[in-house]
Amino acid sequence: MRRFVFFLLLIVMLAPPVAAQTPEERQRLDWMMARGLLLFEIDRTAWVTTDDLREHLSAADQRLIRGWTVERDGNAFVVTYFMLGEEDLHLALYRARVENRRVVSRETFRSGSRPELTPLQRRLADARGVVAGLGQRPCSNAPFNTAIIPPATPDGPLDVYALTAQTDSNIFPFGGHFRATVSPAGEILSQRSFMRSCFNAPRPPRRGGARPVGLFITHLLDPVPTEIHVFMSTWMGFPVFVGTGERVWSVDRNAIRLIDTPQSRKR
Repeated sequence: MRRFVFFLLLIVMLAPPVAAQTPEERQRLDWMMARGLLLFEIDRTAWVTTDDLREHLSAADQRLIRGWTVERDGNAFVVTYFMLGEEDLHLALYRARVENRRVVSRETFRSGSRPELTPLQRRLADARGVVAGLGQRPCSNAPFNTAIIPPATPDGPLDVYALTAQTDSNIFPFGGHFRATVSPAGEILSQRSFMRSCFNAPRPPRRGGARPVGLFITHLLDPVPTEIHVFMSTWMGFPVFVGTGERVWSVDRNAIRLIDTPQSRKR
């Protein structure tokens, strides 16, 4: 059965692109592509700074951490880990600048000289708590990884993603991810999940040293792939083929392409 599935995937991958997309779909797909790549970068930024602070922040200060914020700075990201002080103050413990998924500079703050979070940083921190109170559950035995998209404007809404964490390097969780949009006042404006149930995809095996062709998944909640498919493909390092009803799409970090439709099969 597995050989049959991967043989089908190879046929799909080699098929010529199909252009049966509406302009509205193309615009939506461009947004999904950009958002999925940004989501991946924000998630990885938290990973690399966590490793860095373990080397440069004392164990006692690490135990004080209650969260972190990620902000854009040109092509780089600035990550601030904070603690809770008196009178609900949020104080910075560690701040790092990340470029190309590497920490290029850092600051650590000692007791008595820890700056309070900026208003935007406080919004980011508070939004994380608001979404945590929604009662959503991940599809693994680890807490959610939370990624917050920096707003386009200082007073714009925040998109908060709660992502199921990977607990086995050979298993990729496609289920349990959700997104909530939080207003400047801290109210939930909207929320959605990206799959109705949990689905843990095993890493496709290598055959004779060859890399996996990809992984196929059905998605019936949307007419086109989502930013989570882009995120997952970038994470895994190979394409995700997404079946949305009768159409099949190829998703990777370079493009989302429609590669099979009922019309193309009639040719």
